[in-house]
Formats: sequence, C-alpha cells, structure tokens
Amino acid sequence: MPSYVLDKAYRVAATGGVSACLAVVKGSSDGECDLPSGANAGLILGATVHSAEKDQSVAVRKLGIASLVAAGVISAGDEVCVADSAGRIKAAARSQADTGVVGNNNAITWTANKAGSCGNNIIVDIVVSGNSTPLSVAVSGNKVTINSATDSGGNPTTTAAQATAAVAANANASKIVSGANKGASNGSGAVADETATLSGGELGDHAFGIAEESASAAGDVIDVFLKI
Repeated sequence: MPSYVLDKAYRVAATGGVSACLAVVKGSSDGECDLPSGANAGLILGATVHSAEKDQSVAVRKLGIASLVAAGVISAGDEVCVADSAGRIKAAARSQADTGVVGNNNAITWTANKAGSCGNNIIVDIVVSGNSTPLSVAVSGNKVTINSATDSGGNPTTTAAQATAAVAANANASKIVSGANKGASNGSGAVADETATLSGGELGDHAFGIAEESASAAGDVIDVFLKI
C-alpha cells in the first residue's frame, strides 16, 4: 500500500538543537522551527525526522505518518497534543464532569467523545419530572437531556447504569458524550435531578494527530497520523 508524506526543511532555532521524533512549533522568524514552550502548545509545524543542531536545517514531517516520542501512556486512536517543552506528545485531555454520589451507587463520570474546546460546551442534564414517565434521551446542540423514568409518586426509577446505556444507544447523544461508573459506584442506584457541565478539555486546534500505536511509558516512540 502506498504511503504519502510531506517533509519540509526548517532552520533550527532551539538553542540546544533538536532530536528526531519531536514536535516542533513555528519559530520567531519565517522558515524557523523551535521546541514548544510547554504543554498543549499551538502553531505546530510537525515532527522532526532527524536530529539537527541550532541553525542547521532539519526535515519536519507535515503530512502523513510521523514517529513521535511519548511523554507517557497513550492509546491507539487517541488524539495527541504537545506534552512538554521537550516536544514529546501526550493524549489530548477530554473534558469531563460527574453526576450522582459514589456512596449512592449512582455516580457517573461523563466524558466528551472528542478532545477540544467543543467538549467544554457539553451539558448533561438529568431530569426527574412527572409521574409514571418513561426513560428517554434528547439532544439539542451540545446538550444531552436524560429524562428519567419515574414511578407513580414521581420518584426516579432509572438507574445510573440504565442512564449511561440509554445515552450509548442514542445515535446522536453517543456522538457527543459517554458515561461510565465513577469509582466504586456500581450503577445500581437511581439517578437524581441534576445538571453537569463538562470542562477541562484541551483545545482541539492544538491536538495535531491521532496515535496509530499505543505507548506504554514515557520515551516510547509511536507512529502518529498527522492532521495539522
């Protein structure tokens, strides 16, 4: 199967030069590359193909599959961003929020299904309203509403496990968010009426590739499909 790549030469601005398989960013001058200032840096140019000293030219892969050094555990399929000023990579964080209480066995951690700023706009609204109502899931924009089933007295009968399963089974909701039991919670407790606003996701514009392989520890070199 053919493999298509695009490499471009840049002058190295980093004082100590650069090693191979590192993410580099735009330098202060046109045609320059430099090491990132820190985690989740922007202006990514690509991955160095070989090592080079300061003021030497280095080939930077901008398109295709590049090898990059991981700063820690990464799973195949994770979106990746810059991990540190050394130019290593990490899995881009996805925004999360919790509902329920672990001790009540209804605690759920909701996670955005895409890394990025869009994940910080997701709302999961669990609604307990009415008597003898069925469980349903509705989506409006980035808001997922879970209408809990209720008994004749208006008490919620939908368990946390049923709520996460209903979201997973909904074609629109499952594109936005997924839920999982939090900690020791086993999902058997009934949900409560509450709203969770997801936050903490790293900027989608700075997630520049998708891991083609898994990294089990810092220093592992893995293939990444670049989407700069």
